[in-house]
Amino acid sequence: MPTTPRIQVIDALRGFALLGIIMIHSIEHFELFMPVNAESPLVLEIDQQVFESVLFLVSGKAYSIFAFLFGYSFFIQMKTKELQGVDFRNVFLWRLLVLLAIGLVHSMIYRGDILHIYALMGMPLVSLYKVGSRTLLVVTSLLILQIPTLGMIVESFVDPSYIYTPYYGDGYYEEGEQIYSSGSLWDVVVFNLYKARVVVWTWTYHTGRFFQLMALFILGLVIARQRYFENLKAYRYKATLIGYFSLIFMLLLNLYLTGVESFDWTDSQKQLVMVVVQSYLNAFYTTAICCGFILVYFYFSKRVKIFDYLSSYGRLSLTNYVSQALIGVLIFYDFGLGLWEYVGATVSLIFGLGLFVIQVVISARWLKTYKYGPMEWLWRALTYKDFSIPMKKTDWETVQS
Repeated sequence: MPTTPRIQVIDALRGFALLGIIMIHSIEHFELFMPVNAESPLVLEIDQQVFESVLFLVSGKAYSIFAFLFGYSFFIQMKTKELQGVDFRNVFLWRLLVLLAIGLVHSMIYRGDILHIYALMGMPLVSLYKVGSRTLLVVTSLLILQIPTLGMIVESFVDPSYIYTPYYGDGYYEEGEQIYSSGSLWDVVVFNLYKARVVVWTWTYHTGRFFQLMALFILGLVIARQRYFENLKAYRYKATLIGYFSLIFMLLLNLYLTGVESFDWTDSQKQLVMVVVQSYLNAFYTTAICCGFILVYFYFSKRVKIFDYLSSYGRLSLTNYVSQALIGVLIFYDFGLGLWEYVGATVSLIFGLGLFVIQVVISARWLKTYKYGPMEWLWRALTYKDFSIPMKKTDWETVQS
């Protein structure tokens, strides 16, 4: 079965985003937010600064890059099949259903799984494939604006007695913390089957992530029509300009965000405004990161080997994403080593970076012999309902690589 030629900058950017994900997951102990034991020698004075720095640099940005690339890759797959005279819509929907199943199984162990969310939210893309780019950009803008939250902001200022009470389940969040920190594997699985899904989906909605992710899916689709990553030389100056202004807006929004707490507003007004501003900040910050990465890649990829390693890491993104979470919960959760109580943010970050290096090395070596990672092969085999798809490269393919 023929495969679409890889675009290295996309794989490298995906690998870079995955680095951000493992950094944020590690300092968060893979969504176990219980206070650590201050007497532990692995809890350091700089932990709070490290935690806040990684949170600012990474939180909400890595997943946003993944969402953008999801939309971009969707267009590439659809267009490639279209040029071959193949209607790929039903196959793509089935592909998403397979990803949904993988994500749901993964979420039984790790509450923060994003795969099942991407799978469900990605389905509308099929109906948007033929919609004009201008219309899609209007839809994207409306989604980024966070209109439902803006409506609540207006209501809170019209009626200062308005109380914003986001729903995350009836004590489900706190229950999850107790189970992850002291429960068995079976306790975790049972909780994650339903109650953790309520927590994750309501959190995704209340933080504005739902609308932002959908906007990035569509934006990736629109930009892919311009073959942006295939023509970096032609678009490099535009990337510089967009990245520059995105950085300025990001800094201005960050300054505004830090000042909100001092405003003479109600708690609900502050909370709602901060949700919207944080969403805008993440959007501009993600844009600046992408533009910066693209420019560095364009000018240095032929001289710096790190992009080859990031590309290998990104090509195995599904395998690496799933495996890093499974390893993480075994390290920090009580049914594993239970180190959540004894390891602060700094040591946790070092653990995450160490795991990243190990995965990068394994990915690079794996791809010398194999076409796909284990999870990538499984996803492909289930998509095409063909388990005879070879995972291993032929001798000729090995020489070419």
